[in-house]
Amino acid sequence: MGEFAKGGLLLSAIETEGLTPEFRELVHAAARQELTKWGIDRFSIVALADRNGLPVDEILEFWTDEAALIMDVLLDGAGREAAPPDTGSLRDDLYALAVGMAAYLGSDQGHQIQGSHLIGEPFLDGIEIRRTLWRVRVQRLGIVFTRARDRGELRDGIEPAVVLEMLLAPINMRALFTGEPIDEQYCRLMADLVWHAVRS
Repeated sequence: MGEFAKGGLLLSAIETEGLTPEFRELVHAAARQELTKWGIDRFSIVALADRNGLPVDEILEFWTDEAALIMDVLLDGAGREAAPPDTGSLRDDLYALAVGMAAYLGSDQGHQIQGSHLIGEPFLDGIEIRRTLWRVRVQRLGIVFTRARDRGELRDGIEPAVVLEMLLAPINMRALFTGEPIDEQYCRLMADLVWHAVRS
């Protein structure tokens, strides 16, 4: 069983025993469509099953609730298996992260899925899903900053989550709000600005 933790509390769970790759991808594909159309706040497993001719009981057998399915889909879409960059320098790692986010947002699916994160209604479940997704992603990328600290590149007291917010927020702003280009030069500029702000 897969779990997503909120602090020390279990937020949602995925039962993987008996879940075939084919059924998982079928449900994921339907869920991605639902998320791009309705967003996180209006996502419903019952509606997903009805619109796609899928057995709702079987979906709930593996994903205990909407939060479990949303997080499974979005963490997978953002690159469940993608390794954090390891270029040997924090400056280039930040650039690689910026380029990776730009490429993800530049794809049709990535742009639509990222747009589903926008907060439409600040109700508790939706907020906690977003916060848990972000915490998991920060945790996965934490090794980038551990290596940088070990190399003496990072100032004391710098939190990885804050560095990632500084780096990725402007890219998301351009992709989701202003539509301005996000090219390699812009990614390098953002990476260098953040690097200068946090380096030792």
